[in-house]
Amino acid sequence: MENSIKPPIEFSGDAQLLLYTRYGDPRDIGWDHKWINEWHVQQLFPWFPESHIRIHKHFAPLLEKAFKELEEANLHTEIKKLDSAYEIRLMKGSEAVLSVHSWGAAIDLNAHENPYGSAGNWSEAFIEIMSKASVFCGQQWPVRKDPMHFSMVNG
Repeated sequence: MENSIKPPIEFSGDAQLLLYTRYGDPRDIGWDHKWINEWHVQQLFPWFPESHIRIHKHFAPLLEKAFKELEEANLHTEIKKLDSAYEIRLMKGSEAVLSVHSWGAAIDLNAHENPYGSAGNWSEAFIEIMSKASVFCGQQWPVRKDPMHFSMVNG
């Protein structure tokens, strides 16, 4: 028998359904107090373009690991600008599906140099270090490329 239960449209993407299943609806009252942290990035990484990021508390340790390795490989200089982090909004190109940013599970970096739909300009070594730390980049997606996008969930 086929499962006839369908998730609400807001959570219909694979990444959205995973985040919703694990963490709930980011639009719920008090959700952000439970899951979103103010990460003071420049305390560890003075080179980062912003002093802090509001992101999911499970995403910060992944980024910290990636940033340490990027710094050791002298690839951190590829990061020039933080364009977006935690923000309740719809996914680009959708009129109903919530963006992974709604869970604080994604950041956008260097959007001007890596626009949505482009091939992106991150180096292979940069992407490899991020991936190794379980930070996934939309530059690697086979369709709907979003090279500015880095997330704790892939897709």
